Amino acid sequence: MSAAPRPTGSPAASQNVAAIAVPLLTPLSLAAVLVTALSPASWLVAAQCGLVALLVIAAARGWGAWPVRWLRTETLKPLQRHCLALALGLGVLATVVLLLGVAGVLNNITAWLLVAVGVALAYADWRTMPSSGAAAAEPASARGLAWRALAALPLGLPLAIAVMGASLPPGVLWSAEGQGYDALIYHLRGPQEYFDAGRISFLPHNVYTSFPQQVESLYLLLMHLLGDVYDGAIASQWLHALLGGAAVLALVAWSPPGWPRVVVALVGGGAPWLAYLGCLAYVELGTLFFAAVAGGLLLDLVPDEARAARAAWPRLTLAAGLCAGLAGGTKYTALVLVAAALGAAWLIAARGNWAWRGRAAALYMLGAAIAFSPWAIRNVAFTGNPVYPFAYRWFGGAAWSPEQDAQWQRGHLLPASQATPAGRLATVYRELVASPMYGPILAAGGLALPAAPLLLLPLVGLARRSRATAALWLWLLLGLAVWALATHMPGRFLLPLIAPLALLSGLTVRDLVSRGGRWRPIVLVGLALVGSVASGLHLHSIWREHDATWAQRGWPLRDLAGRTDVMLAGHPLADERVLPAGACVWMVGEARVFYLRRPVHYTIVFNRDPWLEAARDGSPAAAVEWLRTQNVTHVVFSWPEIERLRSTYGFPDLVTHDWVSDLETAGLERVPWPPEGGVAGVEVYRVAPPAAP
Repeated sequence: MSAAPRPTGSPAASQNVAAIAVPLLTPLSLAAVLVTALSPASWLVAAQCGLVALLVIAAARGWGAWPVRWLRTETLKPLQRHCLALALGLGVLATVVLLLGVAGVLNNITAWLLVAVGVALAYADWRTMPSSGAAAAEPASARGLAWRALAALPLGLPLAIAVMGASLPPGVLWSAEGQGYDALIYHLRGPQEYFDAGRISFLPHNVYTSFPQQVESLYLLLMHLLGDVYDGAIASQWLHALLGGAAVLALVAWSPPGWPRVVVALVGGGAPWLAYLGCLAYVELGTLFFAAVAGGLLLDLVPDEARAARAAWPRLTLAAGLCAGLAGGTKYTALVLVAAALGAAWLIAARGNWAWRGRAAALYMLGAAIAFSPWAIRNVAFTGNPVYPFAYRWFGGAAWSPEQDAQWQRGHLLPASQATPAGRLATVYRELVASPMYGPILAAGGLALPAAPLLLLPLVGLARRSRATAALWLWLLLGLAVWALATHMPGRFLLPLIAPLALLSGLTVRDLVSRGGRWRPIVLVGLALVGSVASGLHLHSIWREHDATWAQRGWPLRDLAGRTDVMLAGHPLADERVLPAGACVWMVGEARVFYLRRPVHYTIVFNRDPWLEAARDGSPAAAVEWLRTQNVTHVVFSWPEIERLRSTYGFPDLVTHDWVSDLETAGLERVPWPPEGGVAGVEVYRVAPPAAP
């Protein structure tokens, strides 16, 4: 029997598609030109790693299509349904990867089967997608679309940087992030260890791999799809960049049509953090995407109970909770910045009696709990603590102790000078208001560049007072309060709050247009354009600085696209004169071992190093003998990293140069660096065989 033909879209639907698609063409075209001119090899990487990452996105869209149908989302617009399906599908796909990985049956075959089924489901959904003819057409003349497309042009530069940066080997960008330090020690290192072991398991030497791994599970899937850790790592960067694009589309999907959407795209997509982090295999852009979908769904249910009833509020509220829980599955902080802050903001701002709001909030919380549960269950099974390593005093946790818990708390506190109210306010100003990484948001808020300390206050007077505006402001302020009071206040932790900020800017433009004025909306659009251009130029300046640095090493960035072999060969410990091919290495201090192709044991600073624990109360001879019992052939001491960790998070007092000298007398033999190589402060020792009796 032949498949049912896909219903033909109405003229209104075609106009709506054009209203969104046409403004995308100019930034995409500009990005294509820039990538071709600056890094043509990136297209070769895109043809392999980028395409596979895109297939994962398509598969996730298919896995989420049928839950969306069950949720009866007919009231949503087409782009909103696509975004919701992608969000839920990413959650389903990551959960299936987790289950297969724990069972030890995730491999190249099962990975491709997951993707093939997802793509087939996406195609089947597209073939049977209900007509969107009921949607009203967005009034837009050809001239109006052309102006909007031209206004979106500044997004081409950050998009090009995201494409070129995602094509580079992990560890090349950026200096402010320690060359992607977090990716090398856990976002990619955890999946690498699972890939090598053929199974997902508890890693007692790396506490960060017990964080929720909603996005990292997809990185593991990519490694299995490509059959290689390093190709999979570049594909992971592509996936992270694509999640940033999905986040912008979600913000656009829940924005008022017309110029407000252009402003939202400039504010959200032009924020330098998106392209900057999109180049790295991090998780923040996944957090932003889930936050945007969750916020958009709840925003539709804010105005009044009657409208919510027409919109099938129980299922949409549940869907919003699922998306908020998925945000928490990317990063613990999102449980508060997104799930809790968004839910509380909606509960306070929504119109309707408290009984109805209570029922809706309960459904939202249920959805969030369901979506986060795979990671809580995993941690209970592995460690006994659903939010390991947090809440140790209540839940305990395997391979953890009160001393480690105290060290963790100390390591994530602000310095005393910044922990005061004045210090925290100064940090808010530095990390958000004055930071060029949030530039377009400030411009869209009506502030001149450089930023002024009255962040977005003009929006209070410009936007019409409404429940939706109140909900977004409450979400923003609650999130800021949590970030300022309960974290050590890194700027990128605020990334989920781009969602309410961008949506607020769209509502502001809509309200100004509805009042019949012309110059104020034009001014606001102009400020958003200025901010986007300034932010793109800021990103470009950072890119040029890194390009110059790598060019001095003989490798300009355009020549490094896809070249993980350069990183592998260039690792200081790759020389077999230092570490033979069959060496089994024990690292002390350094945890960035992603490119070290040897059997290697490392320990994150907050975990307990088994060797140092065993050696603490024993003699140097006993310490060396312990290494022999573990078949360790070489020990590497990274003194710069040891001293950095000692001065920040704390490091075992046992490890000193004098102690290492005692180990030399007990059986460690110093391995000299080759004349043309070596790293200052890094010492390599060979474990000598025991002396003959």
